[in-house]
Amino acid sequence: MTTAIVPAAGTSSRMGKQNKLLLPFRKKTIIETVIHQLEQSRVDEIIVVLGYEADKIQQLLANVNVRFTTNDDYLSGMTSSIQAGIRVGNKHTDGYLICLSDMPFLTSADYDQMIDAVSGVKEILVPYYANRKGNPVFFSSHFGQEILNHQEPEGCRGVVQDNRQFIRKIPFDNKHILMDIDTIVDFRNLRG
Repeated sequence: MTTAIVPAAGTSSRMGKQNKLLLPFRKKTIIETVIHQLEQSRVDEIIVVLGYEADKIQQLLANVNVRFTTNDDYLSGMTSSIQAGIRVGNKHTDGYLICLSDMPFLTSADYDQMIDAVSGVKEILVPYYANRKGNPVFFSSHFGQEILNHQEPEGCRGVVQDNRQFIRKIPFDNKHILMDIDTIVDFRNLRG
């Protein structure tokens, strides 16, 4: 069983006044596109972590098979959202696929490639394209408590660095795993 955790709580501060997750992308919004691809993949459970403009995002995804949880501490950084997702996830999951909500180019096949690589042992799977690491990253459930105890505010890089012996690099033949949208320039360039 694989649990996808989608942190969608941030303020998109580098985007200016717009919430990047609500920007249009291929006849949907960015967040709808990400969730649609996850729905088409073989993940067993999708948890969307809400915070900033939670009502708008929840409304957009009202008819989608996801579970919502709210991170009241979302201003502290992404780690708290990942932790909120783990807390409500299925306790029998084999692991957590941390799926960034601003990566609409990832396809269901990309997510499935990560899921197919899971071996069922204690491991961290990191996707690579042209020697550059990307997202999503998979953590087997063995790392759940370590992530919950993690103090670094902006993600689980420290957990990965502390457990190098358990990392497996998953090679990708496309650059979807590198294509996130942080600024309005990113959005215009990537959409174009």
